[in-house]
Amino acid sequence: MKRFVPSLVWLILVGCAGLIHAQQTAALAGTVEDAHGTPQMGALIELMSRPDSQTVATAVSDSHGRYLLTKLFPGKYELRVSAAFFLPLVRNDVRLRPDVQTVANLTLQGIFDVANWLPAQRRRADDPVDDWKWTLRAMASRPLLQWVDPDDGVPASSSTERPHRASSQRRLLFSNADGVFGNGGPHQTLLLNRTMGNGNAAVLRADLGEIRTASTSAQPSVALVAGYGIANPMGGSTRLAGSFQSQPELTDGSPGGGFQLLRVASAERIPIGNTLLIDVGALAQGERLEQAQFEVEPYFRVAIPWGQNLVVEYRYAMGRELQRSDDMDDLNPTLSVVTNGHGRPRNDSGMHQEISVSRRSGSRALRASAYLDRVPYAAIAGSGVMNNSALQLTQAIADRTTGIFELAGPGYAASGLSVCILQTWTSALAAWIEYDRGTAWKAKDGLTLENLPAGLGKEMAEAASAALRGKILRTGTELRIEYRWQPASTLTQVNEFNVLPDEAYLNFYIRQRLWSGGLLPQGLDMLLEATNLLHQGEQPANSPNGQTLLLSQVPRAILGGLAFNF
Repeated sequence: MKRFVPSLVWLILVGCAGLIHAQQTAALAGTVEDAHGTPQMGALIELMSRPDSQTVATAVSDSHGRYLLTKLFPGKYELRVSAAFFLPLVRNDVRLRPDVQTVANLTLQGIFDVANWLPAQRRRADDPVDDWKWTLRAMASRPLLQWVDPDDGVPASSSTERPHRASSQRRLLFSNADGVFGNGGPHQTLLLNRTMGNGNAAVLRADLGEIRTASTSAQPSVALVAGYGIANPMGGSTRLAGSFQSQPELTDGSPGGGFQLLRVASAERIPIGNTLLIDVGALAQGERLEQAQFEVEPYFRVAIPWGQNLVVEYRYAMGRELQRSDDMDDLNPTLSVVTNGHGRPRNDSGMHQEISVSRRSGSRALRASAYLDRVPYAAIAGSGVMNNSALQLTQAIADRTTGIFELAGPGYAASGLSVCILQTWTSALAAWIEYDRGTAWKAKDGLTLENLPAGLGKEMAEAASAALRGKILRTGTELRIEYRWQPASTLTQVNEFNVLPDEAYLNFYIRQRLWSGGLLPQGLDMLLEATNLLHQGEQPANSPNGQTLLLSQVPRAILGGLAFNF
């Protein structure tokens, strides 16, 4: 009996400890989706111990993308997710708490979704100002949670339900620019965008500019943009945007007038399973100076994954403005217009065909492409003051606010090659280098505006660029610094359909969040942007009225301002 009592006590203690231990278990649940919010069935979820990375539990997502892991010991783990045709996802610091079901909703990036990681077509330096892309993708990337552990940031809740939430973003921008064609002087810009609970989005941008000229009859410049995006259940998207611009400061030397532009753009992304991505759309626009001009520029793009990290892409486009659906992210595209000499804007519909191969290896991506172009005319920019008779004689269009003008050079056919390497250091910082070889117009000796196009010569030219872009963590700084070189005698860009109109020599963009305690309102940003800061690539040319003007790929321009987010 004496031996039996201690044994009985020992068994009771062991049972109680086991019961307590059984009660202190944890669970992990969530959903697996792609970047467009489509649930992914058949994804493998692995919970790994730390630091030895041994598999503790596994699960496979169901037809609704849901998974559940139960009877887990509390502690810190590593979570790995993999699925066919998707890039693997790893969360290194997942914390499980006793008697709590932790929710970790996971978003996978598809290897066929080339816009997510390929250095295919860089965005404008000012695209942080226009958050169209942020709006459309907010439902796929925004964390939806009830409670967050400050140590690891993993959402935890007693329920696996995922609520549908709407979000809004508003921004007011005050800026002043010099040297920008069609966008000089003081401007006030209002940006509103709204994401609905079903993932659809709408955006509105209004811009009012102040024209400073000797003429008192000129009206302020106005630009309005409105659009929406719809995400469909198959992972694709539809976008539609319309815009109207009135630029009274632009003139070809004729009395009165000004320039008006009306645009309607549409784009459709159609993924076919996990093996093909089709991107198709069109830009329709009507322009008016003294006379009106209407044109439609369609585009077509198809991307095919080839293995785990290789994508082959074919692209056809008739215009520079819209060559892929992501080009609609730019709500303030660079304005360019030339005349045929009779007051009608020239049709700039050309042709661009390109085949590219892109490969990703770790944090590095490589893209090589070959292209064929047919350019209807070359838009040549310059700075200086011309009177009305000189403008009409040279068939130029001038911005009376900044003294910048554009005129049409001859069209040409071109072929070339391009190679780009993108290196990502962190999720917020990347750099790239690019090499282009193609056709450009070169200025001959003794160039005058009266002897165009005889004063130009076509040649094969090379261009090289290096850039750094991203965010500096904990400082609120967004930056983009680029230096693009090509021969100083060239007046047009090499690889025109793939190079943004304002890319030449030294460019930079900086956006800094201002922190000053309670002295300034919250959400205040400072903006500073410069193009061709060093005045490189400028060629002197005489105007018909005897003045010396400067022609260049891109005239120097500086823009600064303050943005208030509310």
